[in-house]
Amino acid sequence: MGADQGASRLLGREAERARLAQLLTDVANGGSSALCIYGQRGAGRSALLDDVAARASDFRVVRVRGLATEQDLPYAGLHQLCAPLFREPHRLESRQLAALNAAFGESAEQPADRFLVSLAVLNLITQVAAVQPVCCVVDDAHLLDGESLLVLAFVARRAESGARLIVFSEDERRRRTELEGLPEMPLVPITSDDARTALVAAAPRGIDRAVIERVLLEARGNVRALTDAFAGITAAELAGGFAVPTPRPDGRGKEHQVAQRVLRLPDAARRLLLVAASEPTGNPTVVWRAAAVLGVGAEAGEIIEVEDLLTFGPRVLFKHPHLRAVVYSLAARAERQSVHRALAEATTGATEVDRRTWHRALSTSGLDDRVAEDLERYAPAARVRGGLAARAAFLEKAAMLSTDPEARARRALIAAAAKHLAGGTDAALQLLAIAQTVAPDEPREALIALQRARIAFTARRGNAAPGLLLDAAERLGRHRPVLARQAHLEALVATMATGRLATAPAGAEVARLARAQARKGSTDPVDLLLQALATRVLHGYVPAVPLLREAVRAVGSGPGSPAAEGWRWLAGFIAADLWDVGAWDGVAGESEEHAAAEQHRPEMEFQRPDHVLAQAALAEVYRGDFERAQATLAGAEGYTEDVGVAPVLTPSVLLAAWRGKADLLEDQAQIVRRCARLRGDERGLAAVSLAEAILYNGLGRYERAADAVRDAVESDQIVLAGWALPELVEAAARSGRHEQGAAALALLADRTQAAGTDWGAGVYAASAALLTEDLADAEVFYQEAVDRLSRTGMRVHLGRAQLVYGEWLRRRNRRVDAREMLRQAMGLFDGVGADAFADRARRELLATSERARPRRPGAARTLTPQEYRIAHLARNGLTNPEIGAELFISPRTVEYHLGNVFGKLAITSRTELHLVLERTAPPRPWALPRTTRT
Repeated sequence: MGADQGASRLLGREAERARLAQLLTDVANGGSSALCIYGQRGAGRSALLDDVAARASDFRVVRVRGLATEQDLPYAGLHQLCAPLFREPHRLESRQLAALNAAFGESAEQPADRFLVSLAVLNLITQVAAVQPVCCVVDDAHLLDGESLLVLAFVARRAESGARLIVFSEDERRRRTELEGLPEMPLVPITSDDARTALVAAAPRGIDRAVIERVLLEARGNVRALTDAFAGITAAELAGGFAVPTPRPDGRGKEHQVAQRVLRLPDAARRLLLVAASEPTGNPTVVWRAAAVLGVGAEAGEIIEVEDLLTFGPRVLFKHPHLRAVVYSLAARAERQSVHRALAEATTGATEVDRRTWHRALSTSGLDDRVAEDLERYAPAARVRGGLAARAAFLEKAAMLSTDPEARARRALIAAAAKHLAGGTDAALQLLAIAQTVAPDEPREALIALQRARIAFTARRGNAAPGLLLDAAERLGRHRPVLARQAHLEALVATMATGRLATAPAGAEVARLARAQARKGSTDPVDLLLQALATRVLHGYVPAVPLLREAVRAVGSGPGSPAAEGWRWLAGFIAADLWDVGAWDGVAGESEEHAAAEQHRPEMEFQRPDHVLAQAALAEVYRGDFERAQATLAGAEGYTEDVGVAPVLTPSVLLAAWRGKADLLEDQAQIVRRCARLRGDERGLAAVSLAEAILYNGLGRYERAADAVRDAVESDQIVLAGWALPELVEAAARSGRHEQGAAALALLADRTQAAGTDWGAGVYAASAALLTEDLADAEVFYQEAVDRLSRTGMRVHLGRAQLVYGEWLRRRNRRVDAREMLRQAMGLFDGVGADAFADRARRELLATSERARPRRPGAARTLTPQEYRIAHLARNGLTNPEIGAELFISPRTVEYHLGNVFGKLAITSRTELHLVLERTAPPRPWALPRTTRT
């Protein structure tokens, strides 16, 4: 189960999670408890157990799962529990140990004494809990062997058996008497609002609303039914809800059982089932009209209801998961065609012309130009109802039904662009092959080449894509000059992203050819973008600033051509590169719906919603709205997963860095670096370089920050290189690399002076102050930085300016002034969730002899168990790699935790640990903050 799916499976379970969290807290403080969770299959029992196990990070977690194949094996479940615990030090009484050995077949003594076995397990868990609290989760307890369940119930009822929590889960229809009397927690169906949220999270984008409503009703609040409704089905396969997906085996033979029940039905009942399966919205009026066309009467519905396969009401709903797909797959092609013909006749609503056309298309056995024309005509209506995938399905079907070769080729080319945008890459390539089956036509061949290049770039982001795009642009120049300029811009953007990892052609060559395409004196946004970006590649940042500013203004000035609208995301990145908050605001708020606006020509099928969302998320990160940025990124990631294209990697690593999440950034950095090198994507590598510098500056690891950020500076990537310069200045200034810092400051001065904005000037002033030796001049710079940045809304840069100013004041022994500035910085960083910088501000505030408040309201000032262990190992002289090897974590994670330790203990280095750990009361190894009961 992926992270997103796991989160969806827990929607609507806040009260249950709160109760389990309270039990963990009680046990962490020395209590002992048990709970039996029961609910129907798919209610989320396993997800809750996974959640409680994940929350019990400071517990000794033991997992037991009931298995039908082991239900007749005595003590098989108990063996899952005891096998890992036996590896812990224990001192069981000899008779109890012998009883356990007999139960597990380790001795010849038979039979095992169940009471002694129960005592042995109780004492074993108690001994382990004396060192670390125990959390035992027992999934599918109804499938456990009876002996194991009796023993576990015996232990669960002994409240005096140490710090341990035992959580059972059971199917409500198969509850076991062995667990009677234990505290219980039933899982009722989740609310309709939570169900809708779970389904929307699980469904591909753009599904027909009527289909969503039908699935919600069929799921009946069952979490698994909601999250599995579209699992494994791509947006292209689902066609926005128009298509019926193929059945997927669930490993339990349920589909086979259902199929046998369907095949045993009378013919009329099977035809009615097929009508219901073929009508995706569950509209009873349409279903019964189509049934009447086929000569099926009400008695067929009575038979189906008796078989508990369908329910008839305001909606026609299937009773079993995936039954709709099973019924549809069992029918012969001729049967399906007749049913769709009847549904087309029964679908008479004025707003349902697209549905009627789709049924007509599926009822056609051969080629039909009239249906093909209607499919092409009503593809926009399908797009409104079912998203990009629905439109792509209509266009693909139109191509397949065309008799005229030229019309087929034209429609196949349009459909290929739509399929690519909807995520059907293989189908798009097949359609392009169909488009090439007619007599050669140079304009069409150029369009085909362009579409293949776009697929290569978006699907793999490979370093060969710029060459393919440039070749297509050159071919189009002889026939379609407007589209040729568009293609040259695409090639230029791809080349800039590839950077120094490009193979051929060189970036300068692409830029020269692109600039030659721009029309002199034109105010068209594409022409302006061509001139501006080509100038930036050929001559550098400063000469390009006026052209870049003009291009951003043209794109953001209002609605324009579809091509101009498609480059709003790029204008957003350029505005950020210009340190222009106002211009960035003008383009960063574009929604996914705007990004995916309906476009009918193949030359316009290049817009990626995730590009728009990525640059919007970046704006939210630097404004300090981390939660909103995370939600925006989830939308971008959902799109890339739905359509199977290479994701935009930059914002996620920068968000992790600003949050101070060393573990998360380390994991993400490995993935991003591997993907970027594989695809030849220098922008991804630069993003990781900048992110690591931000993290290390937050942690006060300045030498590592200076080493990390060089790649981002040297890449000269849009936005990233400019934002990397102040990171390098601070890292160099703090680590004694003054020449390196001065060189970076000079580059930053050129950029920000050319930009001429408060944002750029404020960032420059804060950086210049770090390298200014004259105290009066340095303070003027600091004050200017805080003043300018306070007017921009770029909160993370404002917080950085306040922090370095407060640090400077503290070092000048101006404690009162320092406290005020550091309080502001700490409050800002605490508020946005920039934990590493908040802790850095907190350490400085403590150094002024002020008692700083905890990181977050209600947060404990004591060390966590992991921090305590790391601190003592560091006190004893172990290096970070040695500590990591001891605790099975990375050296970077050790470094992150030590940074937190220094902040909490108000020290600055590990050499001071021996001064504070001796007089710091060690926390209990499993201490957790007490939570409020719900």
